[in-house]
Amino acid sequence: MSEKGFSEARLATAAGVDVKTVGRWVRGESLPQAVNARATADALGCDPQTLWPDIFPTLRPPGTGTVAVSVYRSRADVPVAVWTQLFGGAAEQIDILVYGGTFLFDGIPRFCSTLAVAAERGVAIRFIVGDPDCAAVSQRGEEETIGSVLAARCQITLARLASLADAPGLEVRTHATPLYTSMFRADNTLIANPHLYGAPASDNPVLFIRRDDAPELWRDHQLSFERVWNTAQPLPTHA
Repeated sequence: MSEKGFSEARLATAAGVDVKTVGRWVRGESLPQAVNARATADALGCDPQTLWPDIFPTLRPPGTGTVAVSVYRSRADVPVAVWTQLFGGAAEQIDILVYGGTFLFDGIPRFCSTLAVAAERGVAIRFIVGDPDCAAVSQRGEEETIGSVLAARCQITLARLASLADAPGLEVRTHATPLYTSMFRADNTLIANPHLYGAPASDNPVLFIRRDDAPELWRDHQLSFERVWNTAQPLPTHA
């Protein structure tokens, strides 16, 4: 920024964002949405990956059949700011597919509040949790050598989501599928966490997929989410 002679105020004007937003980017307190990152990079005459290498692809596809995505060695390596920006910046849709997913509540500050605020501003939220009593959850617990702990995590997540039962536009369902990939989508960005046999989800790699950058890969993951959603069971309602 300084090399190009930009102040925070000038860059904010060029990128179409608030000057306080630029300040938070500079201090590493938040990360930009893709559209803002591209506008900022255009203003500075560079690529988004030059400014934010942790969240934007740094490699170009070498040939046909390849796509550019960011890959984290493990889910545990994904910065908290990435998760916060993903869900906090959603404008239209949030989709989450997990078994337990307790890390969302334990690791992301005010996660329930983030979902509630998103729902209040009109974001449609679909949250699919593993059925604690299903065979698939039981088997995954055995594969990860944690036994019934995984089922307990599913129950914990359902209990925490109960506080959002009245949030407009938020739907929670349970599924009994053998989960191959956990998914976390906000608008046009998807974090996919594929599962390696016997390894806990936190130790497995993560793909950071954007619809515009990898439309076919995005579509494949979204179709998979829809299949699970269509077979998942809505939570019982209480009069």
